[in-house]
Order: sequence, then structure tokens, then C-alpha cells
Amino acid sequence: MKHAFHSVVSALMLALACAVAAATVLVVATALAVAVKAGGAWSVVAGISVVGLLAAMGVGLFVRRRRWKRRWGLGVSISIDEQPQFWVEIYRIAEGLGIRTPDELLLFPDTNVAVAGHRTWMGLRPGVRRVHLGLPLLAGLTERELRAVVAHELFGSWGPRSFARVIYRGREVVGRVADAVGEDSVIGKIVGLCSRMYVAASFPITRGHELKADRLSADLAGKNATASALGEVAVLGKAWAAFVAGYAEPAAAAGRRPEDLFAGFTRFVDETGQRTQLAEPTGGRGSHRRSACDSQLSLGDRLAAIASLPEDDMHDTSGPALGMMRNPDQLIRRVEESMFHESGTVPATWEDIMPEAGVAAARADALQLQRLAQAGGLGSTLSIATLMELMSLGLVDEMVRPMSTEGASPEVERQLAVRLVTGFLATAAVTSGTASYRFSWDAPRQLVDDQGVVDDLPLLVDAALADGLAVSALELWLTAHRVGHEFELGTDPGQPVPAALAADGLNEEPLEDPRPSLGPVSETVSI
Repeated sequence: MKHAFHSVVSALMLALACAVAAATVLVVATALAVAVKAGGAWSVVAGISVVGLLAAMGVGLFVRRRRWKRRWGLGVSISIDEQPQFWVEIYRIAEGLGIRTPDELLLFPDTNVAVAGHRTWMGLRPGVRRVHLGLPLLAGLTERELRAVVAHELFGSWGPRSFARVIYRGREVVGRVADAVGEDSVIGKIVGLCSRMYVAASFPITRGHELKADRLSADLAGKNATASALGEVAVLGKAWAAFVAGYAEPAAAAGRRPEDLFAGFTRFVDETGQRTQLAEPTGGRGSHRRSACDSQLSLGDRLAAIASLPEDDMHDTSGPALGMMRNPDQLIRRVEESMFHESGTVPATWEDIMPEAGVAAARADALQLQRLAQAGGLGSTLSIATLMELMSLGLVDEMVRPMSTEGASPEVERQLAVRLVTGFLATAAVTSGTASYRFSWDAPRQLVDDQGVVDDLPLLVDAALADGLAVSALELWLTAHRVGHEFELGTDPGQPVPAALAADGLNEEPLEDPRPSLGPVSETVSI
């Protein structure tokens, strides 16, 4: 009875949304018809309005299509002729689910799994069905685990027609609209409120739909493989985000492209113990969700539901999913090239890239801090002396707050302040020749002194920001690295900028994180 009530409410909310859209179109059409019939100036206004509306619709459809093509066009397509064994696996999954086989498979440099199947001719003709697969998943999952992941996504979007599937897809549509509109405007707040109401009302139905997808995945891949796939995808997603932010993006910012990007990711996960660290609490209900249409089920809920399924005799003895591919090294190279498709970077080893990238990132942080100080009215230059005084007075957090996102926690603001101040002081030490950056999988920006000993500057900065009395320890650090209080950065033409910091256009950048973003824009799907 309770589920029936939620189903009725969800259906009514979808119907109401469609009715509001239809009513809006009818009102606009009626107003234009009345204006045309009135003649004179009203007729001219109506004509201009019609042309404007048609132009706006045309531009909107054109932009939407280009955005969709750009999102999916950056992937590396794998055909049946190129990878027959992998396609056999996809056919097996589709047959097991009783659905139509996808038309295209594309590999992307991310850890997402997504599907797209836009219909044509006003929905009368089926469109091309595409599957988005993240290459790190193929390298990190077994064949059975990948089968479970793909089966869940295919069934969720393309499973047999049912009322639950309509509600499920409705949540995705409502979520995408809410994400696109945002909540900065009055309309956005209304749309956001309606989206949350719809998600809350439809949760029992969408929950059942997702759990059914998990059960079918377990039927195809095995209970144990499905459970392990859920945990592994969560770990690989977090690890890939950390790897891209710490290594790949700084490399691109320095104008370099790693020669072995995905091999580096594997070493990053295995050598630093990232897998063990990231496997700890991944399923809390308070986990970060990037989209309003993402799964509302926690990983813990899904694992518990899978654990309650009857035992089966399907043991996962399969090898890595990437082993189903012909010439995997060549395929990996193509995906790596797609990741750096527009960056104009030069191939190099990690050992050559990261020291240079560390200096560039520290320089960017240093100049960002200087610009924040200038925006705060502290003049066109920022010196070590001024910075140390700000830290002793506890004003650095307030100075960097304009760079934080709205609603950021004090911990996040503190991390930002530590990063910028560390970059400023590290830049001064690098300029003096008493410090440098060294490549390590333990930390993307590992600062060492002139003896090659790992520097504890970030810890000193964190302590000084927490307690102004700890600034004295930083004073000792400056003395040991022969950095004077007169060192400064700025835009004053009369103040020379150290050669190591000269960079065209840096001082004209807006107050935002200057590090670029890599990889195609793609819809994140919770698996």
C-alpha cells in the first residue's frame, strides 16, 4: 500500500511537470495569436517574438547536440572487428538481461559507466545506443566484476519497460534539469525544491529498481563478484580522482604528458597503499554525490542486499577485464592521447615531469595568494614579512576565503590556506636554491631540502595557521632555507619579480584555482 502511494505521487509529479510545460506553451501560443489578430504594432511584436523563440529553440538544440557530441566524441570507439572477444561479453550481458545490444562502445579516461540512447524523429525511431566505459575500470576489475557493473547500468536505463523504470528515468531527467538550472536564482530554488520532493517521493520505487538491477547482476556475474565490484568501483573512482588532481593535471599545467599514464595510475594505487586507505568507509549515506540524479542508495545498503541473496556456486576465477582486449597497450595509448587531446603537451617520464610540475604548481599558488592579498587591500605586492604578520594575527584564513566555494567547511578553507601559503614559502625556498621538488608516488608535490631530505613545510604551515604562536617555527625554517623577509611577489612594475616566478599573464588571472581540468566532460553514474 505504501509503495502504491509513492508510485501514485511520483506519477502525479511527473504528470504535473508535463502539464506545466504544456500549459506554458499554450499560454505563449495564445498570447501570440491574440497579438497577431490585434494587428498593428502588436502584430510586429508577435512576429519578432515568434522569430526569437524559434531562434532560441534552434540555438538551444544546436548547443545541446554539440555538447552531447563533444561529451561522447572524445571517447575511443572499439568496434566488433577490433575487439571481438569483448563484444561477445557485451552480447552475453544484453542477452542475459533480455535487452537490445548496444550499438557502440567507447572507452574514456575516467572511472564512469554510462549509457546514452537518444531517440530520433520525435522519439519514433530508436537512436544509437552507446556505452561509456572508463578504462581504469577495465584495468582494475575482473571479467566477472565488469560484467556485474555493466549489467547494472544497462538494466537501469534500458531494462524491460515498467512503471519503476519510468520513475527511475524521471528522476534522472529531473536531476539533470536541477543540475543545469542550479539554485542561484529564484527559479533554480523552485526547481531544486521540486527535484528534492520528487526524489523523496520516488525513493521506494527507484530503490527497488536499483536493487533489482543488483540482483540481476548477481545472477549474471555471481553474488561475490557483484559485491566485490561495487567496492572496487568506489575505490577506483576515488583513487583516479586523486591521481588526476595530484599528477595528471599538474603535468598538463607544466606542458607535459606522461608516457605511461595508466601504468602510473596502477603504481600509484598499489605502491602507496591507496587501495587500503580508500576502501575504508565508502558507503555512508553522507557520501558526496556530484549530481542530483545520482543514486540515493548507499554502498552499504546495496552490499547488505546482495549479501542477503542465496548463495551460488559462481566463483570468480576470471582474469583482468582488460585481458579480453586485443593489443591492450595500443588501446591504452589511444585513450591516453584522447585525455590530452587539446593540451599540446610533450611526452616525458614521471621523473622528469613531477619536479617541474611541482615548481609550476607552487608558483601558481604563490601568485594566487598574492592576488588575494591585493584584492584584500594589502597592496600590489606580498612579502614574506607581511605574510608572517598575517599568520601571527590569524588573518590568512579570512584572506583566502573569497577563493573558497560557497558553504565550504572551515576544514576545507584551512586546507586551501595551507596549500597557498605552502606554495608561497616553497617558491621562495626554490628561488633561493635551498629546496626542490622530487617525484614520489607518496605525495604529488614532495618538497625536499638541499640535502634531499623530505621537508615538513606543510605541517609547519598548518600548525602556524592553527596557532599564531607557532609562527616562530616557520621563522626557523626560513632561516634554515636562507629566505629573507624582503622576498616578495607582486604586480608593481617597480618591484622586480624573481626569474623563477616570471610567467606571462599569471597576474591577470581571476581569483580561481588556476590548475586545468583533464578528461572529457561526462555524466557521473553511480554504480
